[in-house]
Amino acid sequence: MKIGGTVKNGDIISDCNCFKQAVINETYKKSNISKLDEENFSTFDIGFYSNKVDKQRYGIDKSPRENIEHIKNISKEFASNIDNANQKNLLFIGNTGLGKTFLSNAIAKFVMDNAKTVMYETAPVLMDKVIEYKYSYDKEGKKKEQYNDIFDVDLLIIDDLGTETMSNNKFTELFNIINTRLLNNKKIVISTNLTLNELYKQYDERVMSRLIGNFVICKFVGDDIRLKKKRIN
Repeated sequence: MKIGGTVKNGDIISDCNCFKQAVINETYKKSNISKLDEENFSTFDIGFYSNKVDKQRYGIDKSPRENIEHIKNISKEFASNIDNANQKNLLFIGNTGLGKTFLSNAIAKFVMDNAKTVMYETAPVLMDKVIEYKYSYDKEGKKKEQYNDIFDVDLLIIDDLGTETMSNNKFTELFNIINTRLLNNKKIVISTNLTLNELYKQYDERVMSRLIGNFVICKFVGDDIRLKKKRIN
């Protein structure tokens, strides 16, 4: 028996498939991600990554292909355990064109396909939205909803950390976002083109202690995949 978006089977009431799909579709709209059909786990091709081990060049003891396959597996496990309090968050580090955004999108699609909420923002846009809201006289309606979503969605993806113009107020708000979500077991994926040393120079100890202590750090290495794909096309 169907009751307003739910199905009753004996004493068990659950959401019907059409209601679940409606929730997923709405979540897609609010996520700010446009390439979920193109960039997901099933379309992620590790064949673009070199199979050659070159520690001097890449700084690791494995090939870029072995490394990215490991990161892909970490990402899948993370996406599958989004509600697990023991599951650490993810910090993607590496140069542009190595798959950080692609795997972030893959995680987002997996999570949203399981009826969880996701928000994606670049760090500059996210911090500007937060500061605009905090110093605005208008704290109702859509602005309030967007601000609350930063803390409430099941997964927050912050892309391009380090490209934002920082101030003392933004340092405080960034720490508040990360710390509040950690306390509430709300997961975060952060990607950056900066190295760990560069992050230490740019952010204060409070932010870095959360990143080091509560995130799995995934280092992306290799050659620019976007350039390789352009050459093929």
